[in-house]
Amino acid sequence: MSVSYPQIGNKVVAKVVETKGDCTIGMKPGDEFELSLHKCGEFCGYFYHNIINWITMLQFGGTFPVGKDPDLMIWECPNPANRVKIELKRVKS
Repeated sequence: MSVSYPQIGNKVVAKVVETKGDCTIGMKPGDEFELSLHKCGEFCGYFYHNIINWITMLQFGGTFPVGKDPDLMIWECPNPANRVKIELKRVKS
């Protein structure tokens, strides 16, 4: 079955910037994932669950309340044994 996701709001991209240990699903630095309210694709469900509200906020025009760039924030995986660090970024349409 082919799935089509509508483009709603801004594009949000998660880029793996660092790993400590071995990611349980094999994510590596440089990997990029387009994420949205509808789409998590090959991204880790455990990590996605922790950041879905921030993804939705970026997708629909909100900004991060702290930091230098309102369109970008760094997040760490909730798995304490195998930390994956991502850059979550809005790409304005």
